[in-house]
Amino acid sequence: MELQVFLKETITVRPSEELQKQTIELSGLDRISPAILFTIFFYKSSCIEKSSDVAEGVFERAKKSLGKVLVSWFPAAGRLRINEATGKLEIDCSNEGVIMVIAGTNSKLEELGELYDYKACYEKLVPQLPPHADDMSKTPLVVVQITSFSCGGFSIGFGSSHALFDGLGAYNFLSSWAHISYGRDVSDFALPNHSRDALLKAIYAKNSSSPMSTSICEQKHIVAIQDLCNIPMQGGMASDDRCWEAALSKFTKFDPKDGLQLMTLCIKKEFVETLKRLVVERGQLSRCSTFDALCALIWKARVKALSLHPDTNICLQFPVDSRTRLQPPLGQNFTGNAFILASVSCTAKTLTEEPLQDTILKIQSAKDVVKDDYIKLYATALESSDKFFPSMKELTIVTDWMKYSFETLDFGWGKLSSMALLATPVPETAFLMMNLEEPGGILLRMGFGKEEAPRFVNFFYNFMS
Repeated sequence: MELQVFLKETITVRPSEELQKQTIELSGLDRISPAILFTIFFYKSSCIEKSSDVAEGVFERAKKSLGKVLVSWFPAAGRLRINEATGKLEIDCSNEGVIMVIAGTNSKLEELGELYDYKACYEKLVPQLPPHADDMSKTPLVVVQITSFSCGGFSIGFGSSHALFDGLGAYNFLSSWAHISYGRDVSDFALPNHSRDALLKAIYAKNSSSPMSTSICEQKHIVAIQDLCNIPMQGGMASDDRCWEAALSKFTKFDPKDGLQLMTLCIKKEFVETLKRLVVERGQLSRCSTFDALCALIWKARVKALSLHPDTNICLQFPVDSRTRLQPPLGQNFTGNAFILASVSCTAKTLTEEPLQDTILKIQSAKDVVKDDYIKLYATALESSDKFFPSMKELTIVTDWMKYSFETLDFGWGKLSSMALLATPVPETAFLMMNLEEPGGILLRMGFGKEEAPRFVNFFYNFMS
């Protein structure tokens, strides 16, 4: 649909208190992709009055509370820069601020249809990055756009650099902002820990000197890297973090001309429960989580939909939170990237012919590998200077957002009605999240070629045939 959005104001929100400038050294987990990821949160009108005064009150509350939350979440007000001596990214906590855009539209939320389903017009509900978006030192790490709709509802378009937060870090930032905006006291929540020192120290201690700087492709003793090296690469190798300067702007926008479409599949609670029950009954499984079952089914259905040659080496990878698995633990208040990729590989023939429960067992075993030693080896390998980009036909990535309680993001103007994820740096990545419009339901957001999408849906829902 056509969505006309008019911009009212663009402001820079800085921490409400004067803060000392500092630099945060980033780990290889942070530097793997510093692109900005966008999510839109929709709030339907919670009051009868739909005046401009109500909208102004929302904007003012959001602005003031954001300034307050940036006092403890100060890296969000900084900028990325390249350390000239190492060629690695770091965060310059310069207090330059978060960009906030105030906007409005004469459209109503109900005119958008299913709010969770990606639409091209959603790109107008997030801040448009400036022309110098490929200059990391000038690009904000966090951007926000609040758009008022004529029905009295609002949307918050939120974007943050993946070098700044991982999924849990971003959720905790949003939760803290909502917490303060609602009127609760800052002291009610745990202070965030932004320092990567504990993680970097663990890496140094593991190697007794400095992290290894050899090529990442030589780290084949690490399962996730070995599996990637067995599938084709798209594009060449890059020598250090400076490669992101030219790549960031292209990663922030979705171009349907590339032949991909972003599809959102609604999975009903009853389907998931039946799936889990059947795989436990038919296999050697004593347990099966919702993620394990859906992850296995997504991988099998995608590989079938792609019609890969039976002898093709394929790989499934999914992030596992290392905060409690690393020794000593990083803590739940750690805001940096702490997710380690678990990995399963085989041939396309093996995957498509084996029972679903066998695939689930492999996924569960891959999770069990992610322990202290593996985490340190993986994080150390990412300290190498080179970068590579695997082919997304052979590689399937599934990310679990079901664990985040987005429904609790109440800024004081009502409960969250729905949310939508915009394009990510790797559009083919599968995201699993709760369906806020259907209790117990789950959403699967994933990028497909036009011919592959219907085949995927058919294989997904006929998994036992």
